Amino acid sequence: MNTIAKQQFLDEPTDVLLIQESLQGNKKSLESLLARHKDFIYNLSLRMFLDPDDAMDATQDILIKVITSLQSFQGKSQFRTWLYRIVVNHFLNSEKRKMEHWIDRSSSISEIKSQAENEDEIPEETIEEVRILCSTAMLMCLNREQRLLYILGEVFEIDHNIGATLFQLTKGNYRIKLHRAKKDLLEFVSGRCGLINPSNSCRCKKKTKALIQEGKVNSKQLKFNSSYTQSVLKILYQQRIPTSYKIQIDMKNLFQENPYQIKEELDDLLENLLTS
Repeated sequence: MNTIAKQQFLDEPTDVLLIQESLQGNKKSLESLLARHKDFIYNLSLRMFLDPDDAMDATQDILIKVITSLQSFQGKSQFRTWLYRIVVNHFLNSEKRKMEHWIDRSSSISEIKSQAENEDEIPEETIEEVRILCSTAMLMCLNREQRLLYILGEVFEIDHNIGATLFQLTKGNYRIKLHRAKKDLLEFVSGRCGLINPSNSCRCKKKTKALIQEGKVNSKQLKFNSSYTQSVLKILYQQRIPTSYKIQIDMKNLFQENPYQIKEELDDLLENLLTS
């Protein structure tokens, strides 16, 4: 069982104890309960909506729903199933976010034409910012349900039984929908990304200049290549990535190599929610 599964899904006795204490009015227990899940919710939100501000807003909305609905949790299912059903419903039914509107109106970030880099050396951390931004933006080619299926089922490797429950599908239908999402995304990515298909002209370093000029990337204020110590892949498996990994990258690796962000602002958000 991978590390995220252990952290997010197998500590149920601790969740149950915190729920009992929270319902008795213990705010510290409620804070601890929400703190166990807030980072995962934020990282899902960031991949769903691409914009950090929208991801923070979505995380806040979900935490409020959990707080106000906790009294209705009756223990008939595991708490993490109940909580992530709230997450899934919110993602599927909330209003469109600004990056979704932008994708609707224009070409995606992945389709902005690459430009030859200038003579000045582009910082590696800025190039990595572009790789993370561009790969995350490619998820936007999927509709919301497909995007969420792919992020949960493929990037974070949620167990298919859990995934089927979250989407209220049979296990067979869940697998079929996940397969279609993977197929559609692969078709889109392999036709654009030079990391996945070397015959594509797109290169992160060349695209960096174009995105800076478009105002999509600020080398002095990184939004994606920040606030983390580990990639999703390392969080999942807690193992050293083989030296050949960069060469043999595939679509799944492309997304799992992205940061698992831990935002200090989430601590402030949680504190404000519980004191307001």
